[in-house]
Amino acid sequence: MIIVYFKQAWQLLKQNRFYTGIYILATGFSIALVMVLAIVFYIKIANIYPETGRNRLLIVETGKVLRPDSTRSQYGLSLETVRQCLYPLQQAEAVSAVYRGRGKNYIQPENKEPQIPVTVKYVDTGFWKVFAFSFIHGKAFSEADMESAMQTVVITESLARRLFGNTEVTGKYIHLNFTPYRICGVVKDVSYLANKTFAQLWMPYTACPGFRAALSGNNDGQTLGTFAGYALAPSVKAVDKLKEEIQSNVSRYDASLGELKFSIDGPDRQWRSVFRLSRGQTEGEFTQLLLQYAFIFLVLLLIPAISLSGMAESQMERRISEIGVRRAFGAPKGSLLWQLIMENLLFTILGGLLGLGTSYLLVYFFRDWILHWGINQMFYSVIPEGVDVLLSPGMLMNYTVFLVALGVCLVLNLMTTVIPAWHASRREIVYSLNSK
Repeated sequence: MIIVYFKQAWQLLKQNRFYTGIYILATGFSIALVMVLAIVFYIKIANIYPETGRNRLLIVETGKVLRPDSTRSQYGLSLETVRQCLYPLQQAEAVSAVYRGRGKNYIQPENKEPQIPVTVKYVDTGFWKVFAFSFIHGKAFSEADMESAMQTVVITESLARRLFGNTEVTGKYIHLNFTPYRICGVVKDVSYLANKTFAQLWMPYTACPGFRAALSGNNDGQTLGTFAGYALAPSVKAVDKLKEEIQSNVSRYDASLGELKFSIDGPDRQWRSVFRLSRGQTEGEFTQLLLQYAFIFLVLLLIPAISLSGMAESQMERRISEIGVRRAFGAPKGSLLWQLIMENLLFTILGGLLGLGTSYLLVYFFRDWILHWGINQMFYSVIPEGVDVLLSPGMLMNYTVFLVALGVCLVLNLMTTVIPAWHASRREIVYSLNSK
């Protein structure tokens, strides 16, 4: 019976091309807007390379100190805080601390070309365990390299090709800020959208030129600094236990500080860290932000739905006499209602496919702008020179985004069809037969 309904709907589509064309375009526009928002959220929250463990990752990026005189400070974590609260974790599969050094970095090519600006990330050996990098050649630096502050680096595939013409460059040297560094490994390029891991070059944080100076400049009982911490749970179910252990370690560390009172923001799951717009964000502010995005989603869905509902109502008025004839020959109201819903569902599905394709094109061709918009406004302040915003097929074409599109189609169909179809099916038979 459903196949018959769709065949009838297809014939109706060919008979009323102008109406169906407008309906499909309006539906596609609505779904494209919703899908762009869904894709942005998906890329920021879902498991993508090399952050494939986002669903079991806990993030600690901010510490807070309350002094005896009631003054407060909020900043990153110090290395001592990381050593006391994160490195000893027993429930974690892996733990990493990233030193957030500042300043611009340049590579000086051997062929006397202009200096190449690069994005550098200062990490520890646990970084390569928390995040699933794909090594094309060589391997990550060792714990011995870390402890000895060896000037060794891991670089991306694209940077290796740009500097040497190939990726088999393990053991070769590059000059970063006029200092030689030995290449120990080459990894597959990381998308600029993976903001926890994105870089073109990674080195031990102990080898960072400003690392020792930053340590000596820490204050507040060595609690605050320039580190961010990441802890990977062995499974999704183990995340809560890991969170409790982190909070327990923080409480124990706080008790050892005497008059200072220390706490952290989080630890946050990936989705929660995306919505954390500022240090010290309260639960009320967090809830308000969620409501704002829910409101935007509903507006994008409701405004076109109201217009489409009016179009559907107008189309139903033209078919009143047809509905009257069917009812006169014994067609039940429920059957008519179901048929009308199926007809509009076909139009909605076609519009959904159009909207889904349009959303992919919008995100791909306008990714530099669209993917900076929204939560936190942008991933970084400025895209580094020579860096493209990589989008893998898995970021766009995945079952999650497909299910969102399907759900939006179904909701939009129900919102625009049920009321007009219900009104049309309940008209008196005599009135329907006499309708012009």
